[in-house]
Amino acid sequence: MRRRAPNYSLEKNIGLGFALAPALAILFILIFAILPVSAQETGLETRYALIVFTDEADLYEFGKKLGGPGSMVSRANPNVRAHVKESVDRIVFRVKALLDMHPDAMKFTIVLHSTEKGLNDAYRGLGAIADPPIAFYSHKSRTIHMILQDASDGVFAHEVAHAVINFYFTVPPPAQMQEILAQYVDRHLNEN
Repeated sequence: MRRRAPNYSLEKNIGLGFALAPALAILFILIFAILPVSAQETGLETRYALIVFTDEADLYEFGKKLGGPGSMVSRANPNVRAHVKESVDRIVFRVKALLDMHPDAMKFTIVLHSTEKGLNDAYRGLGAIADPPIAFYSHKSRTIHMILQDASDGVFAHEVAHAVINFYFTVPPPAQMQEILAQYVDRHLNEN
């Protein structure tokens, strides 16, 4: 009588499954812990910037506050994204013209914070201990951070001026000089 040879390959596969199970569980936990954060953020790319926002209502609010032609946007208007793109690029172009600084390949990120906590966390993440301003530019990350409740075309232009200055000069001027130039832009933004 012949006996069937034991199937060791099945035992090996089962043993391998038990060995990989903890590693796969950790991998799934890490993926699902990270996924909700990145899935919440949405982006809109313009000629000069990538705008990062949490939802369409934030983008709509930002578009209203930037003003300019067609600023009477409505939530039902499918052209809200086009309006925001045009407004951001129009303001960046105007800032570059006011400063007479036209850096090559200028690209930065705009992060729209819907809460003060989001802005505070971003500011503290830079190592700052003082109270955060209503908006700020970090050249290290090439990012403008703004809180939506205080956003305006002037505030945005002021921060864009910091970006333009830092992109234009190999060694950026001192902070006080940058602030003078940024305030100049803020004051003269809407002049012809």
